[in-house]
Amino acid sequence: MTDNLLKFTEVGHLGLPGESREKRKLSLGIGVFDGVHLGHRLILAEVLAAAGETGSIPAAMTFDPHPRAVLRPDESPMLLVPLKERVRLLREAGAELVWVVPFTPEFARLEPRQFLDRLLGCPEVEVSGICVGRHWRFGRNGTGDSTFLEHYAVERGIRFRGCPELELAGETVSSSAIRRAVAAGKLDRAAEMLGRSYRLIGTVERGYHAASDRLDCPTANLAFTAGVLPPDGVYAAAAWRDGVPYAAAVNIGFAPTFGWENSVRRVEVHLLGFSGNLYGCELGVEFLSYLREERTFPDPEALKQQIDQDMAQIRHYFEQHSSNPKR
Repeated sequence: MTDNLLKFTEVGHLGLPGESREKRKLSLGIGVFDGVHLGHRLILAEVLAAAGETGSIPAAMTFDPHPRAVLRPDESPMLLVPLKERVRLLREAGAELVWVVPFTPEFARLEPRQFLDRLLGCPEVEVSGICVGRHWRFGRNGTGDSTFLEHYAVERGIRFRGCPELELAGETVSSSAIRRAVAAGKLDRAAEMLGRSYRLIGTVERGYHAASDRLDCPTANLAFTAGVLPPDGVYAAAAWRDGVPYAAAVNIGFAPTFGWENSVRRVEVHLLGFSGNLYGCELGVEFLSYLREERTFPDPEALKQQIDQDMAQIRHYFEQHSSNPKR
């Protein structure tokens, strides 16, 4: 628990360690907000407007884990971003407070009115405004909808706004649509819907050391628990470490040139212009441009020659763009 991430730790309790229980007046956007895409940002914009009108704190309520992970575990989606990044993006979009509600089987069984009473009945908060997406569903079997919520809000004198879905080029902006775009390699389309380049976040773990020992091109093997992988291949990317971007080459695939048995799909990242130990570090990798497919080379030396060409192409890519990470 941190000072920018609140946990709904008990029924009717909302608070931070060491903080007073002084009642806070909130305008609240509610949703899963996976990816915090442009559609979500419209909701946050309405929250900010409501906060300005009512003199309240703009806040966001999100759920962890994803409701489908509880309701339909076999259909649980791979989240676009981990919870920590979701909170950061919500705050970046204007939420001064982010309220994370644990989504449990018991919580899922609440009827719509019970669901709202549980969420909004905390004595530590006064909700003066609520904003959701028009198609948001809640409560047992998803029987609550924005119309039900609007009537509930009117009963309590709460300002309500149901945001229509955002469409870009005839497609509804949604987390599912972004997942499909990334998986299909349509990174520009995913970036349009996100309002930023798609970023995969993970922790560097130990790999086979082949890139450093045999190719003179050390890579960071990225382990991740959230995010969708683009198709296998080599990409120009920006790798973020401690808030600093580096030009990077990323390979997604199985490293077939080395012929390892039981090889698994991996994400390997080489940071241009960086030297040092990255083990255990968190990296955010923004996929910017697809360079080529992953293929099997006759020997490591042929692969090394191709990597040299890849690096030259990546440097050229960044020379052509004004946002120029270290390289």
